Amino acid sequence: MANPRQRRKARSSSHRPVSHSKNAKRNLKKTPPIRGPKALQEAWDKTKTVRQNYARLGLAISLDPLAAGGSERQLGVCLDDEGSSRATTDAVEPSLSNVVPDGFGRLIRDDSGQIVGVEIDQEDNLIEVEDVDGVDSHIDPDVRQKWVTDLSQKTSAIGVTDVTLMKELEDISSVATGTTTLALPVSGVGARHVSIGELKYLQPLLKKHGGNLNAMAGDLRLNPEQKTAGQLRRALRSAGLLMSD
Repeated sequence: MANPRQRRKARSSSHRPVSHSKNAKRNLKKTPPIRGPKALQEAWDKTKTVRQNYARLGLAISLDPLAAGGSERQLGVCLDDEGSSRATTDAVEPSLSNVVPDGFGRLIRDDSGQIVGVEIDQEDNLIEVEDVDGVDSHIDPDVRQKWVTDLSQKTSAIGVTDVTLMKELEDISSVATGTTTLALPVSGVGARHVSIGELKYLQPLLKKHGGNLNAMAGDLRLNPEQKTAGQLRRALRSAGLLMSD
């Protein structure tokens, strides 16, 4: 016996069955939002791939020198390079065809195409073997530079990079706030931040006792964790609240 709700659906002229497979495919094609600074969201080009956007931003998408996968057309590469390389290849091919390898000869033909003789180079090309002991290895500076910085040509930044965006991101990451410490950063750009809970713990002590660290350590109501004078001194210095002893 059918459910009354199902009967109403069958009699309805506006009800249409929902295609769950179509919705699933639509959700699979959704691109996730870019979670980052506003400057990065505005500079991101949705019509380009992730690899091409990284190239515009001057970033390397992978540090693997043997990155797998297909290679996309790199930005900033002109089509004139293909024509120039093709012309260079055509110019080199005739000269290479006239070179006779060692141990081979050249056939001499008459006007009718019959072989009348063979021309063989009689000069012996001896290869001199040099002593390589104690000789320093010579490495091309371009190759050495690629070993150090350019780990992958497929993922390196090619073309014009957005220098303005990089400067904005550096400024955003190094913005100083009221809770930043006076100590030098251990890693990254900008100073280390102090937690809000630590500030709430230290500010009442500083307001009541000023710079008297021994009085702070003995105040059991505002110092329930019973921190010592040395611990309070280090905490106040890291929070930028204590400039001197």
